[in-house]
Amino acid sequence: MKSPKVSIGMPVYNGAKYIRNAVLSLLGQDYEDLELIISDNGSTDQTESICRELAETDKRVYYHRNPTNLGAARNFNRVFELARGTYFRWAAHDDECRPSLVRRCVEVLDRAPQQVVMVYPKGEMIDEQGNTLYWPLDRTDVREQESQRRLAQLLPSMQFCDTAFGMFKVAALKRTRLIGSFFGADLVLMAEAAMLGEIWQLDEVLFRQRSHLERSMTANQSARARAAWYNPAAAKHLFVLPDWERLGWELIKAVHRSALPRGEKLKCYLVVQKYYRDLRPGLKAKIAVLWGIMEESSLVGMMRKGNHKRTA
Repeated sequence: MKSPKVSIGMPVYNGAKYIRNAVLSLLGQDYEDLELIISDNGSTDQTESICRELAETDKRVYYHRNPTNLGAARNFNRVFELARGTYFRWAAHDDECRPSLVRRCVEVLDRAPQQVVMVYPKGEMIDEQGNTLYWPLDRTDVREQESQRRLAQLLPSMQFCDTAFGMFKVAALKRTRLIGSFFGADLVLMAEAAMLGEIWQLDEVLFRQRSHLERSMTANQSARARAAWYNPAAAKHLFVLPDWERLGWELIKAVHRSALPRGEKLKCYLVVQKYYRDLRPGLKAKIAVLWGIMEESSLVGMMRKGNHKRTA
């Protein structure tokens, strides 16, 4: 079979509530040279039957089912392993895309210089019914020539991490660790991408990130629960490193793994140190604001359905 230009990978576990709309928003793109790889992490709801039905109606859909839940990290990486395209993007089972998202990303990547490793559109937060709650999300446009300057621009811009759902050049993505089994793995991946090259943002709101109470980062409130979501074996560990301590360590390791010259690596280490130092004093406040947006948007969706009444 001829390889498609674009591969889209959708990892999922018990996503029956939203996955049909998510898949249809991708199959309804005005760019058709794509494949959609769905990797089901052993779902116990109706996810399998929905996905098999969709795969039967569109030959671009490939459904793969893991016999057991491998954890989110391995499943995210699994869809990339199965990809055949020149360009790749991840798609969450509960998000949606505007019809021109894939085409616009391809058009920009095709014309972009070699040093551009990925592009992504602006995003908006939506509720359970698809109503817009908040926009735009992360604003990350990194076009500096020096790796440490790109890293310094990227790190503070990542709040919602919707950038990770942009479109990558497969050749560049293969040079990263992909998604690690720890909280903040998407931020570390984007840091690796920034050290590899430029990241361009499209000035169009084409990505729709859904907020709801079952969302992984909302449903898993403790560090241990989040670690287990990424990797079920982590739930058995006697000690789980706090989220933000682990993230700082993983960012340092990402710099160490890079193929940058020694001098550039040192500058990137200093960028990470400054980012982490600046982050710590206002960390609780930043997290509170972010969680507040997530929880409020989820509750708004529930009230619109009549599940909650506004109190005086």
